[in-house]
Amino acid sequence: MIRVLYADDEPSLLEITRLYLERTGEFSVDTVESASEGLTRLKTGQYDVILSDYQMPGMDGIRFLRQIRADGNTIPFIVFTGRGREDVVIDAIDSGADSYIQKGGNPQAQFAELAHKITQIVRRYQAERKVREGAARFRALFENIWDIIQIFDKTGRVVYNSPSAYRIMGFPENEPLYFHANNALTYIHPDDREGVVARYREIGAAAGSSQFMEYRMKMAGGDYLWLESVFTNKYDVDGIHGLIVTSRPITERKRAEEELKKKHEELNAAFEQLTATEEELRQNYNELAGSEHRLAESERLIRASEAYLKCIISDAREGLTAYDTDLRFTLWNPYMEELTGIPGSEVVGKRLEERFPWFGETPYPGNLKKVLAGETRESDDIPVELSIKKKKIWIRCIASPLSDHEGNRTGVIGIVQDITQRKEAELALVAATDALKASEEKYRNVFEAKNNPLVLIDAETRKIIDTNEAAAALYGYTREEMPGMDILDLSGEPEKTREVVDRRIPRVPLRYHRRADGTVFPADITIAYFTLDGRSVMILSIRDLTGVQQADDALRIANLKLNLIIGVTRHDVLNSLTALLGYNVILKERRLDPATEELLDKQEKLLLAIKNHIEFTRGYDDLGVKAPVWQNIKKTSAQAYAQFINTIEFSCETGDLEIYADPMLEKVFYNLFDNAFRYGEGVTKIRLYGEMDGTDLLLCFEDNGIGIPEEEKSRIFARGVGKNTGLGLFLTREILAITRITVAETGEYRKGARFTIRVPRGSYRLLK
Repeated sequence: MIRVLYADDEPSLLEITRLYLERTGEFSVDTVESASEGLTRLKTGQYDVILSDYQMPGMDGIRFLRQIRADGNTIPFIVFTGRGREDVVIDAIDSGADSYIQKGGNPQAQFAELAHKITQIVRRYQAERKVREGAARFRALFENIWDIIQIFDKTGRVVYNSPSAYRIMGFPENEPLYFHANNALTYIHPDDREGVVARYREIGAAAGSSQFMEYRMKMAGGDYLWLESVFTNKYDVDGIHGLIVTSRPITERKRAEEELKKKHEELNAAFEQLTATEEELRQNYNELAGSEHRLAESERLIRASEAYLKCIISDAREGLTAYDTDLRFTLWNPYMEELTGIPGSEVVGKRLEERFPWFGETPYPGNLKKVLAGETRESDDIPVELSIKKKKIWIRCIASPLSDHEGNRTGVIGIVQDITQRKEAELALVAATDALKASEEKYRNVFEAKNNPLVLIDAETRKIIDTNEAAAALYGYTREEMPGMDILDLSGEPEKTREVVDRRIPRVPLRYHRRADGTVFPADITIAYFTLDGRSVMILSIRDLTGVQQADDALRIANLKLNLIIGVTRHDVLNSLTALLGYNVILKERRLDPATEELLDKQEKLLLAIKNHIEFTRGYDDLGVKAPVWQNIKKTSAQAYAQFINTIEFSCETGDLEIYADPMLEKVFYNLFDNAFRYGEGVTKIRLYGEMDGTDLLLCFEDNGIGIPEEEKSRIFARGVGKNTGLGLFLTREILAITRITVAETGEYRKGARFTIRVPRGSYRLLK
């Protein structure tokens, strides 16, 4: 017999629950109408499990649970309530509840589940208590043996030490030692570690195998103790899952063995001394042969290095030149021949001014003499007229001293870079800058005109460059104070503002900014990007939304209060409905005339219909309570689709599209999916995509089912239309209307349904 204590503030539910459980013959149920009365019963009565409602006057179910756990009582506790919110479930489990059952649904199925769960939890609790008692007996046995017993897990970490380990090794039990370390190898004698590791791996690879080992382990005083150990692989044994090591000291025996080994080594030493001279001669011969081999290898590497250097010079995509100490050309690589059209045979051996007289008019020949003295010099941009190729190029030259392996100056090495494209771009930029000056004057006239608050900032540094009088008045600064300020200094949400600037979002419907006196106000911001005086800038047009926000806040508070009243009322009504359904089932089990049974069946259907309507509205408690937010269409629709178990294919082709809508947008897609699955007749594929209609965005949700007849299209969004609750599409339209978004059915009958969601300009954006 399982003894149950049930606490609930609904007398009718207490009675019907007790009747259902006790009629099985497996339960004895005591009922109380408050948590405080339940605490009193626990002091005098013996129970196997506690069943408690969540919402009760005075002390709710969670506080009841916490008080029981604070008193040290581990009795199983089940929360039995009509509140289905996720935060209530999490709070119950975090407070120590063993399970959570939600009221509602078919009474027979609900109470059968309740009886099954109570039986399951009580049996598990009793089994766990027996396991704990057995573990205590096992620990007492191992803590009083004399050999050292240890258990290692698969990572080599010690999970158990017998007390004898501390006594034999000389450590007090409260002092950390190698038995506590993740790696006990640091306490094994260095000469023994490799063998221990090899044997440890061999044992770990064979389940059930055993191995015998002898090794030295460091004791508390620093001396080493010889141990003989038996390692047994019990990784696959339940309750152990480790390597069991049983050890005993053998230091005295090992000392005797060491004495015998020492005498044997002394005899071997005499023999080794006789052969030492012969070995030394052999080593000298080998070293001589090795020296000759290394010399040949060095010559080979030098030849390879020379070949490698020639390849670099030939394949380089920059000009390479070299001069001797008389400043005559000694190198003119293939790239220089390609760049100038002059072969190396016409250059090598000649001076710079001799082959290229026009170079004498530049500082470059003088720079080469300074390079010979040890400096590295870089030329200005040099224009070159190539008569052979009949074109003009621009080059830049870098010259560095050239020395041999002993550090003696042997000449100059030069790099010639073709900078023609860069130079032509610079010249084009100068011309474009002149053209911009006229347009900048036009910009200044527009900026200074009476307009919305405007702030001009540097897109790279986020520093304010300029503002108009309207912006200075809005923020409470003078126009002289604002230039040089960071745009983040004006923001009440610096991190969000930084993201807007870095991602270059063109419009932000709601952000909070800060005035000079510290007050925060809501703002709508439009941003334009362009180039001014050669740098990237952005201009912010700011609209104060204080009045709009105050109206929204008042409406949201009213909605919150209304939803609170609705939630409390729904909870009480559902409790009463659950009791009524229970009484209805008990009456039907009695022998009644057919007419009465028929009336009870009709009554049960009506009660269930009322319950379904009330439960359906639970998901719309937050409608209009929270402010609209930007939501990713692909992510939100996928979350709604994941709530159904079906084989219908769904594809979303909106990319990174976001729309500004009520947080319950997911419910919109849920209702559209539910409509297709219920009424689609042959739907195998659903597609969601977007297209433009003027400045509006059209989101199309279409399937390949039977579609909707023309005469029904105007009625499907009306309240009460449909075979289920009749509220799904009605609430879909209301959710979208909060942010001025509309929905209509535009499909063709017998070719599939298509719901077209029209999003006005400013309420959609594509992030990439």
